[in-house]
Amino acid sequence: MRRLFIAATLSLLSAAPSLAQEERGYVTGVGGFAASTDATSGNVLFDAGVRIAPHLLVFGNLGQFHNLQPSDALPAVDSTMATLSGSLGLNVVGTARVPALYSVGGLRYEMPTRARVSPYVSAGLGVARLSPTAQFTYSSGILPDGTTPIVGTDVTSELVTSGYFTTPPATTAFMYTLGGGVDIPVAHHWAVDVGYRFSRIEADTPLNAQGMTFGFGYRF
Repeated sequence: MRRLFIAATLSLLSAAPSLAQEERGYVTGVGGFAASTDATSGNVLFDAGVRIAPHLLVFGNLGQFHNLQPSDALPAVDSTMATLSGSLGLNVVGTARVPALYSVGGLRYEMPTRARVSPYVSAGLGVARLSPTAQFTYSSGILPDGTTPIVGTDVTSELVTSGYFTTPPATTAFMYTLGGGVDIPVAHHWAVDVGYRFSRIEADTPLNAQGMTFGFGYRF
């Protein structure tokens, strides 16, 4: 019985890689964080891949960084606050955000292993749509239209209308990603994905973001 058990165990372990290779592809929902020079952002994406060779898949994803704030996003906000304070005696608090919607496609290589876990590396090319936004909240003084709102009121639209601030335009930039991770089976066809991703967006001020990702997906 002992020999039979050992033989059965070895048979299952040796079969694991071949069973994994029979899977044609995957779909995964991923969340995590990405740290850049000036901010730490949430990162969510939908990722899917199709096998084109025994250990190679082509993948595509669609995701969003919640806020990749480059160092040059704040000067316009700081300048507006200084102008309002100096010329009107109006004090506001300004904050800037730069969310980025992106789409990337590339190749994913799954390393051969006799274990049930499946380590991989990936590389992709794509584009990112950067959409800078700014918000100003009232502190003290009189607005250009002569009103005095409650402290903490969002007065961004009033400052844009009066010409004291112009919302930066959205831009599209080339990006690439490099990464790696491991798929861990948790049930039939279902797996947890733990990985690391590095992204570079070639905007006017290039942006680098890197961080951990955690996903849950279906392999078919």
